[in-house]
Amino acid sequence: MRKLVVRGLAVVCAVSLLSGCVSYGDYSKLKGELELSQQANRQLIDQYNRLLVKTNRQAADGTISEAEHKAALAQLEDLRAQLQKQQGASFSSEDVPEGAKIEEGGISLGSNLLFNSGMASLKKATHFPALDSIAGSLKGKYAGYNIIIEGHTDNEPLNKTKKLYEYNLKLGFERATNVFKYLNLKHGIPEGRVTIFSFGMAKPLDLATQNTKAGRRDNRRVVFRLGQQVQ
Repeated sequence: MRKLVVRGLAVVCAVSLLSGCVSYGDYSKLKGELELSQQANRQLIDQYNRLLVKTNRQAADGTISEAEHKAALAQLEDLRAQLQKQQGASFSSEDVPEGAKIEEGGISLGSNLLFNSGMASLKKATHFPALDSIAGSLKGKYAGYNIIIEGHTDNEPLNKTKKLYEYNLKLGFERATNVFKYLNLKHGIPEGRVTIFSFGMAKPLDLATQNTKAGRRDNRRVVFRLGQQVQ
């Protein structure tokens, strides 16, 4: 995950569901815990790679017994499971519903599929096929993983709806929250599996196009990611 720079309002709002933005102290604590987790993850990767190289070399040289080889393979499998538990998983192309796309292992839905301009409430519709499809994957194939829902906006200031949301950061949070509510009420996705992040305008897909009409359209999106495995 990219390191974050706190500068004015261009700050990631990492929040537990429906609780609002965390304080800077809480954010710093969460960031510290994440960095410790990433360090542990790097250590696991290093341990796995060293054991894999050693085991392969010994097997090729004939300097490892059958019992030792089986024990090493079992240890490698255990390390692989620990890595998978820490890293979460990525969606595959077959999981992507019509109108969505893959974004760094997550599924990205353009806000035009879900929201009217400047609004956080979902469009008036009885169902949203893209959300229904994603919910099916989250309840089936990825039922063992926690879920991250990210809200992203473009870099234009709010005008007509400024009194409602004040900042793009708030708009992104409210949109992601309303997407969760749909998944919860219609598909039973439990609150305990979900964390919401609002990046506001802070994470454009392409810095070179963020000030263009097409770039702003692409940056207005909600992204689903898979977190760690459910404990």
